[in-house]
Amino acid sequence: MPFGHSPRANDEVAAVGKGRFFPSGPGATSARLGQQGPLTAIRGFFQSVQLAAGRTLLNVNLTHGVFKTDVLVSDLCRWSGVDKFGTDNINAQDIVHMRLRGLSKFLAKTRVTIRFRTADDKDVTAKKAIHGLACSRDVNRTVVFSHSFVYGGPQEVRFQLNSVEGQTKVLGNKPPGLYSVAEYWQWMYGQAPDKTLPLVIFGTPSKPMFFPAERRTITAGQAVRSKLSGDGTTAMLDFACCSPFANAVSIERESAAALGLDEPILKDFGITVDKRLLIVVARELPAPVVTGSWNLGGVQFAKQGPRITNWNWVRITEGPNPKESTKEVGKSVQKFVEFLNESGVAVDTQVPNTAHQITVHRPTANEDIRRAFAAIADYTTKAKGTTKGFFLFVILPRQETTLYGAVKSLAYVHFGFHTICSVERKFLQNNTQIFANIGLKWNLKNGGNNHAVEDTNDIVTSGKAMIVGYDVTHPTNMPNDRSTAPSLVGMVASVDRDLGQWPAVAWEQPFRQEMLENELTEHFKSRLVLWRQRNENTLPEFIIIYRDGVSESQFTQVLEIELPMVRKACDQLYPPRQRPKLTVIVSVKRHQTRFYPASEQNMDPKSRNINAPAADQLEKLTYNTCYLFGPATKAISICLPA
Repeated sequence: MPFGHSPRANDEVAAVGKGRFFPSGPGATSARLGQQGPLTAIRGFFQSVQLAAGRTLLNVNLTHGVFKTDVLVSDLCRWSGVDKFGTDNINAQDIVHMRLRGLSKFLAKTRVTIRFRTADDKDVTAKKAIHGLACSRDVNRTVVFSHSFVYGGPQEVRFQLNSVEGQTKVLGNKPPGLYSVAEYWQWMYGQAPDKTLPLVIFGTPSKPMFFPAERRTITAGQAVRSKLSGDGTTAMLDFACCSPFANAVSIERESAAALGLDEPILKDFGITVDKRLLIVVARELPAPVVTGSWNLGGVQFAKQGPRITNWNWVRITEGPNPKESTKEVGKSVQKFVEFLNESGVAVDTQVPNTAHQITVHRPTANEDIRRAFAAIADYTTKAKGTTKGFFLFVILPRQETTLYGAVKSLAYVHFGFHTICSVERKFLQNNTQIFANIGLKWNLKNGGNNHAVEDTNDIVTSGKAMIVGYDVTHPTNMPNDRSTAPSLVGMVASVDRDLGQWPAVAWEQPFRQEMLENELTEHFKSRLVLWRQRNENTLPEFIIIYRDGVSESQFTQVLEIELPMVRKACDQLYPPRQRPKLTVIVSVKRHQTRFYPASEQNMDPKSRNINAPAADQLEKLTYNTCYLFGPATKAISICLPA
């Protein structure tokens, strides 16, 4: 079908992947991720064609993407702090070296529009892809950098300029030799380049072309797939968050122009698209007692784990002289512990008198944390005999994925103890809601249950049903040499009637294979064993399985391949004639399908969803488990085990 042809042919629409289109011209809905950031968030549309009974449907949904900001490269250099490049201060050059390297990586393969005027007053416009910033490591030896610094500006980069056949002079009346880019640009175009900015390379390392950074504009609509910073992620979420009704209005009013649904090419194929959303009739069921989100101030958790007696805390700093003293941080920790005890999470107020500050340096941060954690694990082992059940509360200097990843990896993989993390700036506010959010995670890791929904289901509340969920995650964006990386299977299962704890198991699967193999039997059996251990040596009478991530063409395979392996696991543990009743619910791959309220009056004032869900008993169970996600005080968009 011709869907997608018109937006791909439109210079003011950026196409990303098979079905995502983002208006990038004037009038596009966008927001800068930071006042002077190189990234911009743009609102666009996803489309796909779905065959239905007696008709064809066009699935359209809002989507949001991150793109390079269409600004002058010179402005980007100034925002990145490299506008003092040409200074004679060697220390200043050392400071900007890391920024130059990051900026060069960001600019690599970026398409730009080049605009300049020649010496005879002719305007020249061209579009090219940047190789990077001028770096002595990336170009051939015929180009000379006049200093030891690896990056060069218009005055620092020199190249051999030879006379053409029949002439003996270059640059008007000068002898052949090494000349700077600044000298050549001044003679050739009558313009003096900005000496404080680095040069941009076009072409290849063997045949580089050097251009000044000014008058080079980044072309709009270039998607960025790298991971956002913590602040960038927050800004992106703020931009993307809209009410469902507002999203529906946006689809009806704006999608036709962006996706080219009124273009003649569709009519040439005899295709017309209705601008109105498809209306479906919903069955309604009273919502559970909890709605939308709730505040934990002065409220105890539904079920507490055992008393926490083996724990400690530590703050990580990135310098020897942090803004707040460790003593002041300790006072906030004490207030936090008092809050936990008031909320029903029993925590000893006394902690070991050990060092509570880890000072890390960026190049060696991982090793600095490793040494500190090794000392903590050694002390705990000597005092308690083991690190099992030990909790370490870690206060991070900022919201940064590298430090967070190092903390989690070292604690869980290498030393075998639990960690709970918070960012210092937020934690020191001593806000009860922040304390409550941290407490949610701690209570779960300690075996507790944060909240419950009344009347989830008679089968579940009677303690006779185990709920299971599993899915296969496939590797994406992998380099060619790792194209056979395994897929990963993740499985969770409830262990009691409270549905608060979901112990998990994971294993490898052949590359991009969705249907599970024989390992499913043993791993499913391990979930049944856990249930038996938590329920007085009894097994569940009912098992409800949420199988996520399969397409409609694979429904039969779930029944013919995976269900027999589940039954085999049950056969090995259950007595004859006492097998459980099995229900398999498939979560279909319809990530872009949304159900919107028909009017604003039908929205819940907080979650902004339709006030009552459609369900019978099974649907009611599925809906209610959306309210049982332990780490959050919100109803999530998909049921917990799925």
